Amino acid sequence: MNKILRYLLIVMLMGLVTGAILTCSAPLRLPETLTGPHVKVLTWNVNYGMGAANKTLEVLRLFNADVVCLQETTPRWEFFLKDQLGRQYPYMKFRHAGGAGGQAILSKKPFRDLKYVRPEGGWFAGWIYEAETDIGPVQILSVHLHPALNEHGSFSVGSYFSTKKTRLNEIKQLLPLLKKDMPTLVLGDFNEGTSSSAVEWVFDQGFINALAEFDRKSNTWRWKVSIITLKKRFDHILYSPELRCLNSQVVKAGGSDHFPVLAIFEMKKPSPDDGSVLIPGSSGVEKGK
Repeated sequence: MNKILRYLLIVMLMGLVTGAILTCSAPLRLPETLTGPHVKVLTWNVNYGMGAANKTLEVLRLFNADVVCLQETTPRWEFFLKDQLGRQYPYMKFRHAGGAGGQAILSKKPFRDLKYVRPEGGWFAGWIYEAETDIGPVQILSVHLHPALNEHGSFSVGSYFSTKKTRLNEIKQLLPLLKKDMPTLVLGDFNEGTSSSAVEWVFDQGFINALAEFDRKSNTWRWKVSIITLKKRFDHILYSPELRCLNSQVVKAGGSDHFPVLAIFEMKKPSPDDGSVLIPGSSGVEKGK
């Protein structure tokens, strides 16, 4: 089987096994007007090959997020971004891991580096840090889960199914490392779609999928293979119930094979004293009995 047909077969199988999108029965939310303290967060796999870096730079400048979490950074990316964005983001830190394993934090305010852990079976580390923001401290877990590649770096039907379990095991190792009872984001390149086992497992722990509330169709990754362009939704931002998402979107621009995902959050306002209770995994409140 030639390479193009092999890629197409994998993509078709991926579509069959991902199933229905989470929260498909709920209506899409409309972006809300910013009226008070908020934090704007952007996650992006910028591609370690650093193609069209100036286009990536334009997006980062234009959308001006408060906290930026990057995957696949390199020493070249570090030199470039510090030179170009040092004033916009006075607080930066890069972790280099060779190849596509690098990560970076760009922040307008200080942050505390908490843990940097490579889960068993994973190719890349998960990075936990606590960012100071206008809504107070926010804990962030930035991930780059195992791609659907075998140990030789090649696609195959077998590698797709075998790495599904790897990605789920990675997130199961990383999530328990988070502090409890504080506003938290879990974001990055999951290398799986919205209803995949890894994303769904985070959802089942009480987190809410920001992008799924506002946009259920846009892909965050594309790769041209001959005359075919493969497209998937690999990048996600999930948030804990202490937060309320005001907007989330895929920014269809930049120089990477991934598009950035942007989300804006405020602290959830206290529920009225009417018997309403917060339902983990939902986007609002539900009346108690």
